[in-house]
Amino acid sequence: MRLRTKIHRVRLGRDEYRVITPARQTAGALLYAGPGSTYMHLHLDRQGAEDLATAWALAARSRRSLVHLPLRANAGPAGLGDVPSEDRLDLLLVHHSLGFPASRWKEVRARLGAGTPHTVDLPVTDFPSEEEIDYERHRFAGWRDRLRFSGAAHTLVVTGSPTAFRWSGSQLHEFTREAPGWRFGWRPDEHYCIELDHEGWGSGRAAKGVPASLHIVYAHRWQAG
Repeated sequence: MRLRTKIHRVRLGRDEYRVITPARQTAGALLYAGPGSTYMHLHLDRQGAEDLATAWALAARSRRSLVHLPLRANAGPAGLGDVPSEDRLDLLLVHHSLGFPASRWKEVRARLGAGTPHTVDLPVTDFPSEEEIDYERHRFAGWRDRLRFSGAAHTLVVTGSPTAFRWSGSQLHEFTREAPGWRFGWRPDEHYCIELDHEGWGSGRAAKGVPASLHIVYAHRWQAG
């Protein structure tokens, strides 16, 4: 998995943050949530899905970095209709060991400069196979390897451990392989999708009213940007 990126360094007081962004816009991706919605929706084309899976793998490895995908300015899939600007979201992936407070993201983003080019190459084997994932461990009391959702400055902030990003990344990797070739039936609402949840399925709403479920949908046709 390869992704051309830019590395940014931002200092806020005594703290310095390293932010990784794609070198080119991830155009085939749109993330949004309407007021009071119980779901966030992320529409992806093939390239958008591949970029997202690579970013997920990068987040699992990046103990000292924030991985940022700016998505708010993107066009959406054909037939979706206009999504209001106030409902659109960027995406920020955070390794839990950073202890990064989402409330600081607006300041960090405002200070991003041109960045330094850097190409990331990650092996597909970073994502475990379905057989290697022990889903029963999710039931254990005190299990911490879960994704957590929060929000700040029109951005969905996803925080997790390496295990949480790799296990959920396996779903994203399968999505990139299976969704483009999926044969759709006659129903107009039929689609290929997966769902990622805050702290696992059925946990309710995330922090500050952020929906607890992220509905990821494949879109074959995309609007002109």
